[in-house]
Amino acid sequence: MNDTDHVLAAHLRAALGDECSTMILADASAALPVLLRYRAACFRLALIDPPYNRRTKFHHYNDSSRRDSWAIARELHADCLRSLLREDGSLWMHIDDAEMPVARQILDRVFGPANFVATIVWQKSVSRDNRVDIATTHEYVLVYARNRRAFRASSHKLPGTPEQLARYKNPDNDPRGPWTSGDLTAKAGPGRRAAQFYELITPSGRVVSSTSGTAWRYTKERLDELIRDNRVDFGKGNKMPRLKRFLGEVGAGLVPDTWWPGEVVGTADSAKRHLKAMFPNMTPFETPKPEELTARILTIATDPGDWVIDCYAGSGTTAAVSHKLGRKFVAIERERGTFEEFTIPRLRMVDGGRDPGGVASIIDSRVGLGFRQWPEAPQTRGAKKSTGSSEPELRQEIQTTASRRKADQRTSAVLRPRA
Repeated sequence: MNDTDHVLAAHLRAALGDECSTMILADASAALPVLLRYRAACFRLALIDPPYNRRTKFHHYNDSSRRDSWAIARELHADCLRSLLREDGSLWMHIDDAEMPVARQILDRVFGPANFVATIVWQKSVSRDNRVDIATTHEYVLVYARNRRAFRASSHKLPGTPEQLARYKNPDNDPRGPWTSGDLTAKAGPGRRAAQFYELITPSGRVVSSTSGTAWRYTKERLDELIRDNRVDFGKGNKMPRLKRFLGEVGAGLVPDTWWPGEVVGTADSAKRHLKAMFPNMTPFETPKPEELTARILTIATDPGDWVIDCYAGSGTTAAVSHKLGRKFVAIERERGTFEEFTIPRLRMVDGGRDPGGVASIIDSRVGLGFRQWPEAPQTRGAKKSTGSSEPELRQEIQTTASRRKADQRTSAVLRPRA
């Protein structure tokens, strides 16, 4: 490590040792390996919004690289982030069509195809651009788990809506509380047993059976057990039976799907309006993500008190929402102008309770938690930014980390208990 990296390492040891969120001015290629030495396998979530490589120069950064250079850097960063994640951790990457196929290949190599979770489609715009042949109104969020099984066991449903909760009632005063009912039949086909095709007598004496093309979900013996346990609803005794699903057992909440509409999680325009309200005299950041979108990801993938990392901090949305929701964060940004004009001022406003926008209007925002930054404010102008490795060095690091990843996979295969 060079002198700058040693100073950064000392800052990280102090901040993370004190369980304090921190903002870092550095290139991810330099900061992530340093962080990995002191904080491996402790982050619950890596939420990243890398350069999309649109071959465009924005006001705040240049989004144009050779594809191989872009891919090399993304793979190195993804490999470091995987090592920083807990066993139940996950990586969520914002991306668009410019490098979507390449990003999938990279993350498949780093995490393994079996740990792919989903591709979220975010409606970034609710209006269309009439100047083009086909208007692009969406982007993606690629979701990968460090360990798919561990992530599934610990991730969360989305909060239940009033409409969803209203479906649960308790007309028979069941001591297990409110319930709703579900179909007791399923599509007949391969895998269905002969024991799932039978006639059933309702309390009124009516004989019913599954309709053509369907089978009962349970065998007669299992369904009789459910009936004895008062888990089957026959209405007034004459209708087709339905399974009682108790709110206290299934939990209030919605399993997330892959279509996230802008009217629910915000759009690029709503995010820009939020930043413009915070910084009315600044040129708006071109590619911010709405806080509602970020909050949904944090709600699914983390709990209060968990650590979140973002190595492309940009305007600071991940850090800001993590702070508001009571998560600790490490946010890394390489562009000095962005860091000093947007990221740090925004976090100070959030911490001081001076940001009423975004998710602050719908949650009880956490304020006064504090955060640290590196370099420290008085030294920022004179401090040398940690710039990371050259492209040949990055290629060598990719080869090294790929070899280590293969070795880890071989070790896991040897240690994995046999079925």
